[in-house]
Amino acid sequence: MYTLGISGSPFLAQDLVSFDQSWWHDAAAVLLKEGTVVAAIEEERLSRDKHTSRFPQLAIVACLAEAGIGIGDVDCVSYYTGERHARGALTAVSMGNPHLVDTDPSSVLRDSLARSVGAEYRGRLDLVKHHLAHAASAHHLSGWSECLVVTTDGRGDQESGMVIDVRDNRWTTLLDLPIADSLGLFYERMIRFIGYGSFEEYKVMSLASYGDPERYRKLFQGLYRLLPQGRFNIEQGWDSSVVFEHFVPRRRHEPITRKDMDFAAALQEALEHMAGHLLAHFRERTGQRRLAMAGGVALNCAMTGKLLLKDMFDEVFVQPASNDAGCALGAALYSATQADRPSSPQMEHCYWGTALPSTDEVERIVDKWQDVVTARRIGPLFDEAASLLEGGAIMGWAQGRMEFGPRALGNRSIIADSRFASATKRINSVIKKRDNFQPFAPSVLEEELHTFFELPCRVTKLPFMVFTANVRPAWREKLGAITHVDGTARVQTVSRKHNQRYWSLIRALGDRTGVPMVLNTSFNNQAEPIVSSVEDALACFVSTDLDHLVIDDFLVSKRTDTVEPLWTYRLKLRPVFQLWHRPGPRPAWEIRQTSFPTVRPISVEVYRLLSSLGDATVAERAAATGLEAHKAALLNELLALWNSRIVSLSPAA
Repeated sequence: MYTLGISGSPFLAQDLVSFDQSWWHDAAAVLLKEGTVVAAIEEERLSRDKHTSRFPQLAIVACLAEAGIGIGDVDCVSYYTGERHARGALTAVSMGNPHLVDTDPSSVLRDSLARSVGAEYRGRLDLVKHHLAHAASAHHLSGWSECLVVTTDGRGDQESGMVIDVRDNRWTTLLDLPIADSLGLFYERMIRFIGYGSFEEYKVMSLASYGDPERYRKLFQGLYRLLPQGRFNIEQGWDSSVVFEHFVPRRRHEPITRKDMDFAAALQEALEHMAGHLLAHFRERTGQRRLAMAGGVALNCAMTGKLLLKDMFDEVFVQPASNDAGCALGAALYSATQADRPSSPQMEHCYWGTALPSTDEVERIVDKWQDVVTARRIGPLFDEAASLLEGGAIMGWAQGRMEFGPRALGNRSIIADSRFASATKRINSVIKKRDNFQPFAPSVLEEELHTFFELPCRVTKLPFMVFTANVRPAWREKLGAITHVDGTARVQTVSRKHNQRYWSLIRALGDRTGVPMVLNTSFNNQAEPIVSSVEDALACFVSTDLDHLVIDDFLVSKRTDTVEPLWTYRLKLRPVFQLWHRPGPRPAWEIRQTSFPTVRPISVEVYRLLSSLGDATVAERAAATGLEAHKAALLNELLALWNSRIVSLSPAA
């Protein structure tokens, strides 16, 4: 039996003139066979539109291709929203898109599926409530027949979370968390006072480690109340002036000061206080010693890391794709799995995405970029790669099947030697271009976990980078690249069984340095999703300050000049952007993003260049518009737009 789970908009992108991005985000598709994952892919990795809300048509096609089946072979399609909420969302969206008259979720989904895959889907279609999907992903992948399941996020359907008691694989719902008391929305609302917005909660979690919660503790304690039976109430009557009386807000591009750090620390403390109150009560009420979690708030690894150290639960499982992409997985599991099925082993990896092509095909693609890179085979032992890391190199690393979920776990990663604090500063400033206070995670050999990190003996592996752990004091200065200001690190253990290549690289580096560990961060820059294809990896490598790229069996390095050859590269404006011109006495030329209110001023020359021809190289566009004399300026501006992933540049051959 094949089950296809999907999250994201039910409409195809071309059907929408306008829509509220908050309805849907992190679209994905997941294909199960007899309840086991065949493929799981986030749409953003293929569309290159970060956190995309669009219908996951590329991901669906890729999942079916991975299994070698068509949509007619799928027994059930499961969507991550319940009937009532889906119908309400479609009605709301239709108000801004008058040509959309069909507000029946089943009809719209079947139509989008048919146009995505070129064939009608006539099978069963389930609409699964959002938090039931989260709960299914947590329980069914935990491997436990008895546990407490807690889901928490911003909102989904009419709830912001659920508490479920699982006995002999049967569920008893103990609590539905109302949207009014949403931990996710509370956190998101508060981070705006220090200049952050949607999808930036993880930055504030990192910033909190630098602050002292005492300064704003009373302010936050006035915004919520702990109630009996594990409940809490987030005050709804307050407005921004309540915060302004105690705190001067930070505008987005102002420097971060001590007050902002203290505000973040008090916010993190408030989150942990409410979540801890909830968990403590239901732990006591149910007697459960195992906890399974999902939902966006479960990705707050500072909070979950503290749970590992407490005696509240013997074991804690956080489903690693706990964002809304994971709801595609959970919806499929909910539909495919009988409530009383025997428990299966706990999820051990999430390498479920698209794979790199054959080694010969990788070589063929890399050869297309030979005017800006050189490449040679180094084989699967990676001793040379380890030597480069030991020497301080920062490297892109792409192997095998892509990870599912928001974390890069060694198949689409940027890596460096974990000993060099300078690597952290360099990656933040010139590669990722992000705040310098943000830490990087370590990937350590599974068998060496307790050598470097303080954890209970019962914790033997942490494969998904969803918990923080204390770095042992003797190692903190020696592991400058991965030790956060509070002495913690967001740990990933690497198993030889599930990732032989990554394990072998780390082992080779450990043999040289005595530290079998690498700094690991996602292989992308600040403007794009994690890379998926060979072409994505090469584009990120060439347009950033990465030193080397290892992709499959090839070590790729840059030539001296990587700018001049771009003149002969094919230039395209990415589909989610459009050109805009305001005439008049003060004319303006801009590029605007269609799904977010993002505006990028550009020169009139680049505007003319991008307006010319349909599919052509930079040189061909310049010749058509008489701009050859502006070559140097055009290349510099285009390079900046490429680095922001507003335009794409690729070899013409």
